[in-house]
Amino acid sequence: MYPSQFVYLEDLQSHIEDGKLYVDEVAIIRPLIDSHEALQALKAAKANKFIYHTSNEKIVMDVVMKPMVRGIRS
Repeated sequence: MYPSQFVYLEDLQSHIEDGKLYVDEVAIIRPLIDSHEALQALKAAKANKFIYHTSNEKIVMDVVMKPMVRGIRS
């Protein structure tokens, strides 16, 4: 069994099915020491990088669509 800890990952290959993102292949950027470090990494994560916990066997996330922003004029 994997140690129970957070890891900082990059999504290399994934697919969406029934409103969920299934990550098939990842690159491990680095393990995170504690939940405080995980929170800091989560705040800095961009694009296809994310934090996940090793207690989960599969990487599956809900897809959340951002609402459209109204009233912005250029």
